[in-house]
Amino acid sequence: MRFLILFLLAFILPGSETILAGEKSGSTDPADAARIFYSELRRFEVTGLPTGESWPVLAPMMSDELVAALERARAEQADFIKKFPDEKPPWIEGDLFSTLFEGPKTFTVQAAKVTGDRAEVPVQCVRTEGGDTAKWSDTLVLIKGEKGWVIDDVRYDGEWDFANTGTLKEALAAEE
Repeated sequence: MRFLILFLLAFILPGSETILAGEKSGSTDPADAARIFYSELRRFEVTGLPTGESWPVLAPMMSDELVAALERARAEQADFIKKFPDEKPPWIEGDLFSTLFEGPKTFTVQAAKVTGDRAEVPVQCVRTEGGDTAKWSDTLVLIKGEKGWVIDDVRYDGEWDFANTGTLKEALAAEE
């Protein structure tokens, strides 16, 4: 009996976390979808293109178009690595889902502005490091589909030198 309990704890419960996270992708509220998405980004400490354990959790929370853009970028990145093994490939580091390269340490999701099947959710971001604090707002653009509200793009709203600018989809297309 003890073996069965240990087996269940070791193998079934860890997998259920991933399943539950994936099920959260079909949120009926765009602000909740944004909160869950940013929480998962922070939990996995995603830098560069989402890969590994983060990808199967994050992908269901995104639109098919954004997933396709990220997959195209991943293929381009792999091709770059093959062609130029001694150079730093695109999208290998930095927070692609935020204006600040290092990404936020904390965030607060604001009220969604919903227009039909599209929503914009401002996210207040804060990063304190070495006594310096950066505060900014980015906007998650969501669309409502069969899976509920999903992330379709990120609009970088921070305004400082070397900030990510434009949108995530534009940044992913920039290397093409």
